[in-house]
Amino acid sequence: MKKPALWFALALALQVLILASIPAQKVYTRATGRSVILKVAPVDPYSILSGYYVTLGYEIGRPGALLADKAPASGATVYTVVEQNNDGIWQPVEVTTSLPQALPNNRVFLRGRYTGWQIEYGIENFYIPETQREAVAEDLRKHPDKARVEVKVDRGGNAALVRLIIEERVYEN
Repeated sequence: MKKPALWFALALALQVLILASIPAQKVYTRATGRSVILKVAPVDPYSILSGYYVTLGYEIGRPGALLADKAPASGATVYTVVEQNNDGIWQPVEVTTSLPQALPNNRVFLRGRYTGWQIEYGIENFYIPETQREAVAEDLRKHPDKARVEVKVDRGGNAALVRLIIEERVYEN
């Protein structure tokens, strides 16, 4: 193979690897992570590039008293420990800047980024197929307090959104 052709092939391979690495963490987390059900508070925006989606706010995204007087700097990585309740919903019990170790089976941690007033986990947008947009919007209007999401959380605290659940109706992501 000639040198120009080799350089072209290497450049092309590098671009493919870069593009493949973008969704790799979410794919890995969805395949290997543990399921966690969280309460949400939805908003319904539209993006020209991505289509319709629901922006989800989480109880675990508003740390409040869990941070108290030890609020980290804006942009800092934080770990939110959640615990499974008897109703199957996971609730926040601790927010820390240290990687949690040796958690009991009814607890798991999510890694997030503190923005100065909330924590973002990368699971804030739920994309809706055009055919389900009206059904999801109506469900959210009628039952905002019944909205839940299932996320998968891997051992590193990375979260991937799997589905939106409103009462007994399930919308896959």
